[in-house]
Amino acid sequence: MSKTRKVAVIDDDQVFQLIIKKQIEMKNFDCEILSFYNGQEAFDFFKANADDAEKLPDLVMLDVNMPVKNGWDFLQDYQTLPAEMRKKISLYMVTSSVIQSDIDKANDNENIISFVSKPITNEKLEEVFA
Repeated sequence: MSKTRKVAVIDDDQVFQLIIKKQIEMKNFDCEILSFYNGQEAFDFFKANADDAEKLPDLVMLDVNMPVKNGWDFLQDYQTLPAEMRKKISLYMVTSSVIQSDIDKANDNENIISFVSKPITNEKLEEVFA
């Protein structure tokens, strides 16, 4: 039996949170979705569960622009978490930002697998979940 994948969606946009959940459901991906509405909420969760890999997500979809703690601030804190923990998490920067410096910064970050533009197409979602 395959393990249910945990997906963390870190995005302050409630509409995006709803849409991505519906897309995942329609694709029948076996996963549990953890929703966070800013980078601080997410980092607090990661830090509190750093010793319990079962609670941590396998995949993260991280927005750039959020209140309280944006995606870049989250990544700065994320870097302080144990390397062994970070290795097990696939992190994608998912944003509507088309600012080239954001794209370059994401591509240069060792923790980010890929920069994904919103809205996410079903094809791109399949790539992320592959």
